Amino acid sequence: MINWIENSAYALGLASKGNPFIAVVTVFVFWIMFSAMEAGIEKLIWGERFEHWLDPVFILIFMGYAGLAVWQCAIINYNKVI
Repeated sequence: MINWIENSAYALGLASKGNPFIAVVTVFVFWIMFSAMEAGIEKLIWGERFEHWLDPVFILIFMGYAGLAVWQCAIINYNKVI
């Protein structure tokens, strides 16, 4: 599982050409889309969107993934120098 997460962050770093700003913005856009999807599912099931205790957990997961993407961008940029 961890290798899959690291490989996807490395692929994101490659796709952003080692630019950490683009990688973080990409993760942010994915978080926005995830939140919109979550709100849509909640509205379909319960008729309204609501705040719950998992929202901060999801935010922390996406923040951690953004940090991992920045780390992979640093590895890509370091390998370009060498």
